Amino acid sequence: MKFTEIQISGLREGSHSFQFLLDSRFSDAFSADFFSEPSLKADVRLDTSETMLKAEIQITGSVELECDRSLEKFRRDVSEKVIHFYKFGGEEQELSDEMDVINPERVHLDFDQLIYDTVALSLPQKKIHPDLLTEEDADEAAEGHLIYTSAAEIEEDNEKRDSRWDILKNLN
Repeated sequence: MKFTEIQISGLREGSHSFQFLLDSRFSDAFSADFFSEPSLKADVRLDTSETMLKAEIQITGSVELECDRSLEKFRRDVSEKVIHFYKFGGEEQELSDEMDVINPERVHLDFDQLIYDTVALSLPQKKIHPDLLTEEDADEAAEGHLIYTSAAEIEEDNEKRDSRWDILKNLN
C-alpha cells in the first residue's frame, strides 16, 4: 500500500503542493524496530521541470518510542525537512542519497521509504524516556558520545594502548 503516492504524469511545469497524514498503518508497513504509532504530517512541495523533479518534504508530528532503560513507551516530536531530486533518464537508479534517475514515462512517485528513513534517522541512537534522562545523558547525546561503556571495554582500550606513544604526547 502506498501512503504518499503522487501522480506525476500530466503535471505541468511549476510548483505543486501535497499533504499526507501518516498514522499507525504507515509504520505497520515497515519494520517496527525504529518507531511505532506515528502521528505525522508530510507536506510535499514538488517543483517540476522538463528534465527533473525537486521534492521538498517537511515532516512534522510525533512517534512512539520504547525506552532502552525502562522499556516504557513515550512520544517523541519529529520535525525534519528533506530535499530529493529525481532526474529523468533511461535506466532507473539511485545516484546518491539525494538523487534518483527515473524513467520519463513513469506515472507515479511515492515517498513512503524516503519519509520512513528520514524519520528513523532523525531519532536518537539511545532512546531514553524523558523522565529518566539526566543532564549528563543529554550532554553526551548532544555531543554524539556513547552513553554507556562497560568497565570491560575501558580496560580493553587501555590494554590496546601502546605506552611508547605516550612520550610523543609530551612533545611541543
